[in-house]
Amino acid sequence: MGRYLTTGDAARELGISTATLTRWAAAGLVVPAERTAGGHYRWDLPVLRAQVQRLPRASAHLGASTVIEDIARVVHAANRELQIVQGDPRPSPPWDEAPEHQVRDSIDAVQEALRGITPEQSHEGWCARLRADGWRYGEVKDERAKTHPCLVPFAKLPEEQRRKDAVLVAIVQALGPQPGPEEATMRYRA
Repeated sequence: MGRYLTTGDAARELGISTATLTRWAAAGLVVPAERTAGGHYRWDLPVLRAQVQRLPRASAHLGASTVIEDIARVVHAANRELQIVQGDPRPSPPWDEAPEHQVRDSIDAVQEALRGITPEQSHEGWCARLRADGWRYGEVKDERAKTHPCLVPFAKLPEEQRRKDAVLVAIVQALGPQPGPEEATMRYRA
């Protein structure tokens, strides 16, 4: 192994996600030792650790977005596993390999679910985001043609697809910020 680590290896050493380390580099909060000809970061671990130790002030502005992205990563992974279990011939790739639109969609879905939407509203939001990006209904999920068989009203989805929306909402409720005692009391009374 060479002197420098890949982004994935460096992130594992730090106990953070690859996406978080990449985001910090893009924001200029940490600086890689070098970039490969293919544009990949390489990291000098002792230098990176020193840079990360100086992050508390800088990471304060990342706080909420970091939590949302971490929850989105879990949601994406759960959805991918459900796709595999349900026999989807084209399951989503792992988070670190996912196309930008899937990452963005997962983050948007988490933000919506944090506002307390229902699984049906989650699905309708997903449909709206895909349609805005040029997707349309098609019998086969096809990235290039931008077609998807789930671009239908929630009531017309097969039960297994409705469960995915319920899982998304449940994950966000489990991992998202919990209301304080006053806020919980107000929700209970409502």
